[in-house]
Amino acid sequence: MADAVAREFNNRTSWAYLVQILIGIITAPYRRTFQLYTWLPLSKLRAAGSDRAVLIPLVQDFKVDKYTELQSVQVAASFCAAATLSTIPWTKNDNTIWVAEALWLSSLSCSIWAVITSIQTKSLLDDLPNKDQLNPALPFSEVQRMQRSVLRFKKRPGVSHWIMVFIWQFPSMTMSYAWTTFIAGLTVHVCNTFIWHETWGTRQKIAIVYLGVGGVGLITYILSSVFVYVGEKDFEKSVASTRTSTNEVNVASRKEEDPPPDLVQLTRAKSMPSRDPASALHETRQDLGRSGRSKRQLLI
Repeated sequence: MADAVAREFNNRTSWAYLVQILIGIITAPYRRTFQLYTWLPLSKLRAAGSDRAVLIPLVQDFKVDKYTELQSVQVAASFCAAATLSTIPWTKNDNTIWVAEALWLSSLSCSIWAVITSIQTKSLLDDLPNKDQLNPALPFSEVQRMQRSVLRFKKRPGVSHWIMVFIWQFPSMTMSYAWTTFIAGLTVHVCNTFIWHETWGTRQKIAIVYLGVGGVGLITYILSSVFVYVGEKDFEKSVASTRTSTNEVNVASRKEEDPPPDLVQLTRAKSMPSRDPASALHETRQDLGRSGRSKRQLLI
């Protein structure tokens, strides 16, 4: 039985690890945007549950940040579509390889879908209460509706919830893919002279200069992404250590508030001989009798 449970746990762990790797590969061109504007806010909203005091500020921040993200997506996608439309006529050259045209058309398609889906996503945000309505006086039924609109689940995350996560991040995904396929198509088009093994000339020199400039930009992008990732991990460790230190301080303060045991009284209690129960009972009765007489004297 224990072996079967261990195997099942290992299988689940392996699947979870593979899913994380797959998500990391898919979101690599826009990982920072995905983490800040989709994954982390939705994780906090899931953890908040039905707590109104925590849920309302989170939804307010999510709405503002998502609006900002979608506006940036629309601008970047529109610019990418214009750049792609200006380069597609270059493929009319008979010597141009078909891969360049396929990549540019894919870039154009991603740009268009980025703009369309960002408009649709804004309509989802418009269904949420506005800034003035997002306050502690918001009815609980409206809080539940708002939570379902963002997360798409009632008790536990299901298929509809993960589809909703995909929808929230889709505009940024298509915008980043549009720029990725555009640069890839441009690289293939410029390096077309090397693919067809043409005679050395001006086109080869242009391609070398382009690859040099593009290589510097690519290396800088990769290094900045690595530094951002390292910074995020350092920040997470710092937050965890700060939380641990805060908990330790709270525990220490609670211990200081509790009065320490009186060592003198404990020593006396241990050193005093135990009395006979009969004598103790006799002394108790005498005390009661004296207290009774004193009470009667006070009454007189």
